Amino acid sequence: MEPVLDWEQRYRESTTAWERDQLNPAFEQWQADFSEAPGRVILPGCGRAAEVIAFAQLGWQVTGIDLAETAIDYQRNALHEAGLEGELMASNLFDWQPPCPADLVYEQTCLCALHPDQWPAYEQQLLRWLKPGGRLAALFMQAERDAQGPPFHCDLESMHAIFSADRWQWGDRAVRAEHPLGFYELGVLLTRL
Repeated sequence: MEPVLDWEQRYRESTTAWERDQLNPAFEQWQADFSEAPGRVILPGCGRAAEVIAFAQLGWQVTGIDLAETAIDYQRNALHEAGLEGELMASNLFDWQPPCPADLVYEQTCLCALHPDQWPAYEQQLLRWLKPGGRLAALFMQAERDAQGPPFHCDLESMHAIFSADRWQWGDRAVRAEHPLGFYELGVLLTRL
């Protein structure tokens, strides 16, 4: 994984090609589902994603986590300007634990930014963060298989092995979302068992 300062520098220099200027198309398809019963949502590696504001507007108790203080400052200002509230943490996601389990984790471009050696530990964090029956809205990056990443390719066979059926129930359909980098993501809703 790249050093913390490198991520911060990327935000300061606006060399963040993985970011979108609007909501992820998968979020838009899931929005009706997200609107039904707002609760606590965690957005790991939230960056400057529009979803932080969108979840707050839908009535969710939002917690955004990112390594880069610049990204957290951006989200803090955006929430303030919108008259909304949320908890924002500049932290390594492996060091942070929520005060109580969440109903939803919205995983967008965080997993693919981690080296694949870290994926099992990240999956364990997500289990700790979610209450039983909580959902993981996962956007699995379909990058070039030979790319040195990040982003790292999140092939579904590997994802099924890491997010295994003894801990996660997989939704029955995937949403395809084109990505600004020329790749695409497969969005799947998983439920923590």
